[in-house]
Amino acid sequence: MKLKNYRLIYIILTIMAVFCGLIWSVTNIGYDGEYQISMSYRLLSGDRMFLEMWEPHQTSAFLPTILMWIYEKIFHTTKGIVLYLQICGILIRGTIAVLLYRIFGRALKKPVAYGMALLFFMISPKDYALPEFANMQLWYSALVFCCLYTYLRSGKRMLLAAAAVFLCLEVLAYPSCLIVYPGIIGLLVCYSEDRKKDILLFTGVCAGLGIIMGGYFLLTIGPDTFGRCLEGMLALEPSHTVGMGARILEYLKDVAKVILVFLTVGVGGFGISRILRVIFCRTGKWNNKEDIGAKRQLWFLCTVGIFLAGFFLNILTAENRTAYSFILLFIVMAGLWNRKVLAGEEKRLYLCLSVIGGLGFLATLILSDMPLFPSVAYGLLAVIAALIPISGGEISKGIRKELLFCFICFVALLAFRCVYIRTPMTGRGQICSIFSDLSVVRVGPAQGIITDEKGACIHRDSYPEWKEWIRPGDKVWIIGGVVDTLGYLYEDVEVAGPSTMSTPSYNSAVLEYWQLNPDKYPDVIVAESYMGNLAYELQINAWLQSWLEEEYQPEQVIDGIYWKYYFRKKR
Repeated sequence: MKLKNYRLIYIILTIMAVFCGLIWSVTNIGYDGEYQISMSYRLLSGDRMFLEMWEPHQTSAFLPTILMWIYEKIFHTTKGIVLYLQICGILIRGTIAVLLYRIFGRALKKPVAYGMALLFFMISPKDYALPEFANMQLWYSALVFCCLYTYLRSGKRMLLAAAAVFLCLEVLAYPSCLIVYPGIIGLLVCYSEDRKKDILLFTGVCAGLGIIMGGYFLLTIGPDTFGRCLEGMLALEPSHTVGMGARILEYLKDVAKVILVFLTVGVGGFGISRILRVIFCRTGKWNNKEDIGAKRQLWFLCTVGIFLAGFFLNILTAENRTAYSFILLFIVMAGLWNRKVLAGEEKRLYLCLSVIGGLGFLATLILSDMPLFPSVAYGLLAVIAALIPISGGEISKGIRKELLFCFICFVALLAFRCVYIRTPMTGRGQICSIFSDLSVVRVGPAQGIITDEKGACIHRDSYPEWKEWIRPGDKVWIIGGVVDTLGYLYEDVEVAGPSTMSTPSYNSAVLEYWQLNPDKYPDVIVAESYMGNLAYELQINAWLQSWLEEEYQPEQVIDGIYWKYYFRKKR
C-alpha cells in the first residue's frame, strides 16, 4: 500500500479515536466509578486508610485523590468534579498510548506500532474513562513495561527503578498484581546484561517502598488494630473472598464456553472458505493447486470475518458488555501460533508485553470474583503483543492488506460500540444510546455527564433534598442494595460508614467499625428507597432492620423521592 494511503488511514483512525475519547469523557459512569470517586473524596477529606476506611480498593485512591485536590484548590467546589476526572482519565490514557507508540516504533514497522497503541487506547476494562482501579491497573502495567523495556534497550538504571515504582503503584491499584514481580525478575534474568545488580535494584526499590508503607500503617494504627480492621473489611466484602475452588470451577466453565465458541466459529470459517474456494475456482481467481498455506489463510480470514460479524450483532443487542473478549482471546491465540517467527528485538518486545499483560490478567482472576470474559481486557498488553507475530508470521504473507482491513473493521466496531452503547448511572446493564432516553446531569458532582433519564432525575431530585435536610459537617452513612454513593460529595459531610462500596454488605462487622471509630457514629442514615418504599435488599436484611429499630432509634424519618432519611436527633 502506498505511503499516502497509510497516512489517510492514520488520520481517519486518529480522528475516530479522539471522537471516542470525547464521548467517553461525558458518558459511562456506573456504580463502580462512583465508588472510586467517593472513596477518593473520603481520603481527601482526611479519613485514615485502614482505620477509618474499610474499602477493599482503598490503596487505589491516591491518583484520583491528587487530581480531586487540584480541582478543589482551583474551584473550591465538587460540582462538575466527575466530568473533570473523566477528562483527566482520557488524557492519561491518550498520553500512555502515545508513549507506547513511540516505544513500539523503535522496534516495529509504523503500521504495527500504530495499531498496537490504537488498540490500547480503544479498550478499557470497564468502559470508564476516569482513574478507576481497573484502569489504573492497566495504566501502571503499561508504564512498568515502558520503563523496563526502555531500560533493557538503553541500560539507564533510573528507568529500572522507575519500573519498580510503577509496579508498586500497580500493586496498590490491584494487590494481587504482586505476581507480576516474578515475571519481571524472569525477564531480567533473560535479557539483563548485569542480572544480579538489576534484580537487587528492582527488588530493593519494591521492598523498600513496601516496607515504608506497611511500616507506616503498623506504627500509626498498631498491629492489633490493623488486624482487626482487615478482618472487619473482609467480613463486609464477601464477593472478593470467594473460595478459590469455586472460582476455578467457574473459570473452567468459561474456558469450556471459549472452546465451544472457537470450535463453532472455526468450523463455520472452514465451511465458508470451502464455498469461497469453489466460487473462486469457477471464476478463475483461485487455482486448485494452491498450497496448503493459502487455504489456511483463507480459512483464517473467514474465521475473523465471523468473529467481527458476531461482535457487530452483539453491539446491536446492547447485551453482554465484554463479548469482544472472544476476539481478544482469538488474537492472543493467533499470536501464540505464530510466535516462532519472532527473533531479536521483536521477540523481546513480544515477551515483555505478554509476561506483564498475562500476569496482570491472572492477577485479576486471583483477586476478584469476576468471570473470565470481563477479566480479559485487564491483560490488554498481552493482546496487543500478539499483533507482532500475526503481522510477521506465515499467516500474514500475501494477505497483509486483508488483515489490515480486518483490523480497521475491529477498531471501527469498537468506535461504533462507543457511540451506540452507554453505561447508565442507575446500576443497570449497558443500554442503547439511540433507543434510550438520555439526559444531562445539571447539578452536583456529576454535572455535565450524559446518562439515562432516570440517572439524571435521581441527581436532579436528590441534590436539593440534601441541601435542605443535610447540614455541613453531618456524619452521613449511605446504604442500599447496589448504591449510588456520589451523595457524599453533595454537601461538606463526613462519611460515617465503614465503606463507600457500591455493592455493600451489612452485618455485625459494622459495629466493630464504630467500636474502633466511635466518632464516626452516624448523625444521618440515607437509605435507598423510592417514594417511601425502602429498597428490597435493605428490607430483607434482618440485622440492619433490627439495628435501626432497636439501637439507632432515629427520632425523625423523612421520605424523599429516591432516599429515606433517618435522623438520629430530630431537626
